[in-house]
Amino acid sequence: MSGIYKIAIVFFSLFIGQFVYAQNKEVVDSTLDEEEVTDVLPMPDGKYKIGLKLGVLGSTITGEENTNNTIKFGLSGGAYLRRKFKSEKWGFQIELNGSFRGSNYEANDTNYSSIRLVCLDVPLYLFFNLTKNEDHKIIVGPQFSYLLSSALYKNQFNLPESKPPKLVEYDILACGGYHYRLGHIAIQTMFKYGFVNINNGLLPNITPANQGKSMHNLIFEINLLF
Repeated sequence: MSGIYKIAIVFFSLFIGQFVYAQNKEVVDSTLDEEEVTDVLPMPDGKYKIGLKLGVLGSTITGEENTNNTIKFGLSGGAYLRRKFKSEKWGFQIELNGSFRGSNYEANDTNYSSIRLVCLDVPLYLFFNLTKNEDHKIIVGPQFSYLLSSALYKNQFNLPESKPPKLVEYDILACGGYHYRLGHIAIQTMFKYGFVNINNGLLPNITPANQGKSMHNLIFEINLLF
């Protein structure tokens, strides 16, 4: 990932963290004069929530191009905005995340053992509250992903190629999952499948030679939301 992306993500995370702190801070002294200025900034009508998200994931790249794929573990994290509709049973959640994912491969007949991807993800979820206290939710929706960087590895060593593997930079994933609130935090599990065939040629000198067949992202996430 280039330096500018790292700086942008750090500053964005700090901004969101400070904003969430300001939204949730309560007034301790209720005897303040009316003219005194407090730093309490309630969210409009109580239907909004802004927070941070951190999780682990297991990913792989399925399809006909390379069928000896196995799971690769990685990390994801970012920020989210949630808004309840008028009925409060339904609402939407927008996220901005970075993720480290890809796929491992059994190296019996290939000269690489993993593809490592760094992506910027923007999920647009619709949620439905299963209980009155809103502790249990079903979440569905699309995710738009942009590939920031990619690389082929043999065991723990980057293949000495002059260019990264040729993969389609954009993907659209179908997402579904379950959200469970535990006090001030929540656990969110998600399954995600990419509709876009991301095979754009890989590299001409890899083994086996690229055949132009299908490659699709498949991801399972476990996240903590604050």
